[in-house]
Amino acid sequence: MLEYLLSDVQALTGQEYGLLAKLGIVLLHPGLHSVVFYRVSRWFYLHGMSAVSLVVNYLSAALTGAQISHRARIGKGLVVYHPHGIVVGAEAVLGNHCRLVHGVVIGQMHGGGDRPQIGDRLYAATGAKLLGRIRVGSNVRVGPNAVVTKSMPDNVVVAGNPGRIVGRRGHPAAAAGKPAPGFRDATLLERLAELIKRSVDRASTSEVHAHTPLLGDGVGLDSLDVLRLINEIEEEFGLTIDDGVLKPEHLADVSSLAAFVKEQMRHEQQPRDFRHAR
Repeated sequence: MLEYLLSDVQALTGQEYGLLAKLGIVLLHPGLHSVVFYRVSRWFYLHGMSAVSLVVNYLSAALTGAQISHRARIGKGLVVYHPHGIVVGAEAVLGNHCRLVHGVVIGQMHGGGDRPQIGDRLYAATGAKLLGRIRVGSNVRVGPNAVVTKSMPDNVVVAGNPGRIVGRRGHPAAAAGKPAPGFRDATLLERLAELIKRSVDRASTSEVHAHTPLLGDGVGLDSLDVLRLINEIEEEFGLTIDDGVLKPEHLADVSSLAAFVKEQMRHEQQPRDFRHAR
């Protein structure tokens, strides 16, 4: 259990620089606490103490708002950002390094234990639902409020209700191998403008520059466009961007988005191992 807990903590605190910031997350992050409750409950369950396990499950639901069954099998590096409304049912299977945001449900559709089996590196955005006896591959990103009731292959972006494939993701090992790009601002803006044209059909024939608005009367991005664009940015720059850190102000115009991407690149280059913390 300890090995899994250490992996969970490092997955959440990896982008924080400094021991004090990491410690603050460990002590005050309810999402991490819901993961700790699950690991403890699972340990009791596997050691034949089901009654104690159920009590720990109840405490987790009462204190954090997350209901993660002790019978679910979840790999290392689980991250829960906002635990309220998260449900992972009994017998569900999740691989390593999965990330869940607010209101995610992974559970039954018809009853009788028909729960999903999911590979490594799932990213399930706010309100995502994965239901029924389905298999979902590794490195899959499920968009906000998507409802997935059919099996999905590796390396895809899924959105909508019913969930459908709207994009592809490169293998994470390839992204991890990219050198950290040291773009000048003008080059970064140009790169982003090309990505926007490529991701959004209605922008493909328009002039996109630093002050082009991305919402409303500008490019007019909707939630699906944003999902596609973020996926393209992740692939282009070798980043992993969590939906929770992207705010409407980051999409005010292309220059705002460029500043956001530059900040994410800076975080990506910071030390991610406890041994480097000062």
